[in-house]
This record gives sequence, structure tokens and C-alpha cells, in this order.
Amino acid sequence: MGHPPLEFSDCYLDSPDFRERLKCYEQELERTNKFIKDVIKDGNALISAMRNYSSAVQKFSQTLQSFQFNFIGDTLTDDEVNIAESFKEFAELLNEVENERMMMERKKKFEKDGEKFYSLLDRHLHLSS
Repeated sequence: MGHPPLEFSDCYLDSPDFRERLKCYEQELERTNKFIKDVIKDGNALISAMRNYSSAVQKFSQTLQSFQFNFIGDTLTDDEVNIAESFKEFAELLNEVENERMMMERKKKFEKDGEKFYSLLDRHLHLSS
């Protein structure tokens, strides 16, 4: 929904209509300000959750990797061997996925930093002596 335009000349008259339109703009600014604050708060929460997720995945992977059956008797059963191997393979898969995710983040940061560097270099080279 659009708001009626505010005319500079109307501010001198200070009419009730002008005050009402001004009030609409103020309410819209407050609503927009609240929205921006919520976006920032939710973005920070997301970043924090991603960091927690990453450390949780790594910890879970380490737990799976270090799992061992304590067997009774001389050897482990075939099922126990299969379960232990599956845990280790799953832990390796989790590690690999997490490493690739971190590499993608590093790649994005590297590309962004590279663009900054090249733009600064370009500006520096185009300076007149």
C-alpha cells in the first residue's frame, strides 16, 4: 500500500491532513526499522547456528570414528564388524562433507578478497603521476 506524497509546501500550513500523512510515514519507518533489526538478529542467529552445527558435526564424526565394540570371547561377530566399519565410513563421509562446505566458504571469501585487491590495484595503476 502506497502512502500519499508529502509536499514541502504543506508543512507550512500544518494541516491535520499533513499531520496524518506524516504519521503514516513515521509508522512505516518504525515498521521498516523493526524489520531490519529482526533481519540482523535472525542473520546473527543463523551464523551462530551454522558455527554450532559445524562443531557438532565434527564432534559427532569424531565420536563415530572412535567407536569400538568391546567383545566377549575371542573375536567380534560379523554384525559387530559391519556396524563398526559402517560407523567409520559414515564418520569419514561427514568429515568430507564438512570439509567441502568449509572450502566453499573459504573460496567465496578468497574470491571476494581477490576482487577487492584487483579493484584497488586497478585504481592504483590508473592514477596519473
